[in-house]
Amino acid sequence: MNVEQLAHVIVKNRNKILIIATLLLIPSMIGFIRTKVNYDILTYLPKEAESMMAQQALSDDFNLASTGMLVVEHMPDKQVAKLKEEIMEIDGVKEVLWYDNIFDLSMPPEVLPDSFRNFLFSEESTMMIITFEEETSSQRTMDALHAIKGYAEKGCYIGGFSAIIEDTKSLVGEETWIYSVTAVVLCLIVLFLGLSSTLAPLIFMVGIAYPIAYNFGSNVFLGEISYITQALAMVLQLGVTMDYSIFLLHRYHEEKEKNTDREEAMAHAIMATFTSI
Repeated sequence: MNVEQLAHVIVKNRNKILIIATLLLIPSMIGFIRTKVNYDILTYLPKEAESMMAQQALSDDFNLASTGMLVVEHMPDKQVAKLKEEIMEIDGVKEVLWYDNIFDLSMPPEVLPDSFRNFLFSEESTMMIITFEEETSSQRTMDALHAIKGYAEKGCYIGGFSAIIEDTKSLVGEETWIYSVTAVVLCLIVLFLGLSSTLAPLIFMVGIAYPIAYNFGSNVFLGEISYITQALAMVLQLGVTMDYSIFLLHRYHEEKEKNTDREEAMAHAIMATFTSI
């Protein structure tokens, strides 16, 4: 089947194709839900990299591959000790290390050597080290970090690579849709200003929504995708594929001037646009 025959088949069976395309949205949605999003940038580095070798040594030799630091400000030592015990009860937390692991709370920090005291205490804050049961970006570790943020009162701040990943996950989830909606709105504004038809921009958006859904759904065959891919794919696909819709519309108007049969004009427009694609 050549391009001309294919174009005529598409035009004649457009209603059937639309039904099939709509039904394909169901497995696409299932695939999108089942696709894991990877927020750990370390997984993209080669195992031979020094940072990855060090990360592996921390995990195998010291069980410190996934570690966070919780800074507590303006809180009495007894409350800090209570907070530590509460954090220890969170699923996914392996150990919480603080001053009372070594010394009794009755011993004032001022009697400690300067190097040790300055490591755990500042003028108005103290720090505890939290280790997790699983790797940095696992869902269990992310859930534990989210729970720690819930336990920690105002004046408590958690840092570390795992905390950065958890924050990144939250920000991407909240802001990706804002960027996407903004891109769609801006594209619609440009299309409404540049096209004579008021219906065509809406049709373009619906038409592009289908392949975007297929794209996200087909990622399930990869097992997982990067959070960067998830954040940018929709906007990139929107920008790259919109041109072809505009080409097709203009070519269709040109063909209609030569041929009054709309189906024949669209078939010729598809053939002409196929070259650009």
